[in-house]
Amino acid sequence: MRARTTWLVEEEKSRIVDQAMELLERTGMCFAGSAVLPELAARGARVDEQSGLALLPRELVEWALAQCPRRVVFAGAAPENDVVLDEGEPFHFAPSGCAAKTLDHRTGERRPSTLQDLRETTGLNDELPNLDVMWLQVAATDVPLEQRELVEYFTLLTETRKHVTFVDPPSDPAAVGRICEVAAGDMQAFRERPRISTVLTAASPLQVDGAALDRHIALARQGVPVNVYTMAIAGATSPVTLAGSVTQGVAEFLGAATALQVAAAGSRLVFCFGTGVLDMLQTTFSIGSLESAQMAAMAAEVGHFMGVPTLHPGMSTDAKHPGLQTGYEKALKLAAVCSATPDLVTGWGLIDSHNTMYLPQSVVDNEMAGMMRRLYGTVEVSDATIAGESISRVGPGGGFLGERETAKRIRAGEHYRPTVSDRLSYEKWVEAGTTENDAAAAVVERLLARHLERPCLAADIIDELAAVCGVDEELRRRALRD
Repeated sequence: MRARTTWLVEEEKSRIVDQAMELLERTGMCFAGSAVLPELAARGARVDEQSGLALLPRELVEWALAQCPRRVVFAGAAPENDVVLDEGEPFHFAPSGCAAKTLDHRTGERRPSTLQDLRETTGLNDELPNLDVMWLQVAATDVPLEQRELVEYFTLLTETRKHVTFVDPPSDPAAVGRICEVAAGDMQAFRERPRISTVLTAASPLQVDGAALDRHIALARQGVPVNVYTMAIAGATSPVTLAGSVTQGVAEFLGAATALQVAAAGSRLVFCFGTGVLDMLQTTFSIGSLESAQMAAMAAEVGHFMGVPTLHPGMSTDAKHPGLQTGYEKALKLAAVCSATPDLVTGWGLIDSHNTMYLPQSVVDNEMAGMMRRLYGTVEVSDATIAGESISRVGPGGGFLGERETAKRIRAGEHYRPTVSDRLSYEKWVEAGTTENDAAAAVVERLLARHLERPCLAADIIDELAAVCGVDEELRRRALRD
């Protein structure tokens, strides 16, 4: 048995893709300042060099889409840490990126995120079993801006064994290329198992910053997978209708994909759709809304219809603290998004519309991810599991606790076993005197202590990365666990 959910029929998927291609041909997409504009013109696009607008013929967009591989490997520090995005593979989990605020679980203060927060959130997530891909989750706002980018990259790579995604567009592709080479051993090894991916964000509606695009093109030529992210606001920067926002998002992905494939054919791209809605009463952006979940599920199915891997926020909440709203928004959105079997699901560890990181939330989200894997996993239906002989043997009024099959199946995972959720009797719960938030905070401290027991990378690689990134001796020694 496996849950099967369908959000769009084939005709609806086809209509959305057709309309997206028609938009690119009739209305176009703006790549102002990009060096790819002459290449697009040479391939049949109608380009206005001054404005950067390119009208992309359907044939060119279809060609570009055909260059996008469905199978993309996100490599970790070792093959056992690799994540494969492909048809038939299960969904995987990742954080979202660059939160500027941290809700400190030790003090209760909401404050600017620091380099220590980046080290801790990366280290904690490295220890959590259901987190598969690591994003640069918080910004190190206490590091001078001119040094921050490479310091963050060094910290991310030296605090996790999992695949890493650099979220803000890298300002120096050459430095990132050198990081790729050091992390993988050489560039051929990197191309085979890319340890790093990046994020290129569309500026809705129908725009991509030309300079950022060019930097991602340079990286794509070196084999770096690019997450093409569209994150419009329905009713503000995309149509108020769900189908309209999805269509615009598909067009933005296809436009950026066309530019990338023209300049770097065979680029490994992921269609990332993280659109929320404009709350018309509060005039605020909501990514925890049900409509955001519905649009993500639609976009996941359209992305797979086009033959590309997809990523969508599924653990989003607009709540400002870890309370009831956090629980029901994350759970409802996660269940809906995962039902569409996207390749990657994000939002892990964040609250406040992805603006604030809260370490215990990562522990809770790890548990929710495990529950989703159980909910959408397989349930064996066979003579053995129907258990007719066992029921007959136990008979009326009997019990199954002593059955050999009971212990065997429990050990094999027949029932999901939570680590944070409370299932005590009321009396024992009162006696314990702790909440689920207390339990999650305790797990945070235990896993952070465990993470510091050994470095994530070999010493020579850490030393090379330290030299490339220009980090100080203290940060290098911390990565070495000295």
